[in-house]
Amino acid sequence: MDEVFYSVDSGVGQITINRPGKSNALNAAVLGEMRQALRCAEADSKVRVLTITGAGDKVFCAGVDLKAELAAGGEWRGRSDFRQLLLDIVRCSKPTVSLIRGHVMGGGMGIVLASDLCLACRDIHLSTPEIHVGMFPMIVLGLLYRNVGRKRATEMMFLGARIGADQAQEFGIINHVFSRDQFEAASGEFVRELAAKSSVILNMGKKAISRVLDEKLPQEEKFLESALAEVMATEDSKEGMRAFIEKRWPIGN
Repeated sequence: MDEVFYSVDSGVGQITINRPGKSNALNAAVLGEMRQALRCAEADSKVRVLTITGAGDKVFCAGVDLKAELAAGGEWRGRSDFRQLLLDIVRCSKPTVSLIRGHVMGGGMGIVLASDLCLACRDIHLSTPEIHVGMFPMIVLGLLYRNVGRKRATEMMFLGARIGADQAQEFGIINHVFSRDQFEAASGEFVRELAAKSSVILNMGKKAISRVLDEKLPQEEKFLESALAEVMATEDSKEGMRAFIEKRWPIGN
């Protein structure tokens, strides 16, 4: 079964993470297929807007598939691919819109933050819970500070607490929140309205925004990837990940 679906309909491209049984967690295959889908959308003149979502209505994306990574040797070998995916989303010349029907955790926050716009169901929650398993959301950090003020972003990462969709909208992470029964119609109308705008002007606007806000982002993300590697090499991180897999509290916490 394909772990990422990509389709185009009426000028709207859609990337869907298709691992609902695994909370749409990110593994090597998903990262690679998402990056390929982004390249396809970039090269297709018929695509005017690109949406990103997760299959099902429970979880948009739970971040990295830690169980798979630990089983593969305990090191997240997909760090660079994840960093590059976020940069690909930021650099995409087409407007990108995250459509959130389910909860967002960890690396899923990176996808949402890298997108230009975000629409969500009101009953979902978002979090950067890495601190609970001996990790820190390093690669997401730069984008989180670009979307949220310093004090709020720091609290989110230090405590790893969940925030609701309305609070995330207040923080600047989400543009619009809709009740679940209205989400499909409202988000569809929003995306169609965006697709009707001049693609030439939107592309020029995106380039200007990126020049002002993101010129240093590639260098920052490269540093943050190395910082994450340092975190994961600590005994606290290794024990935190083991405890997560074994469903117990970390020793010493």
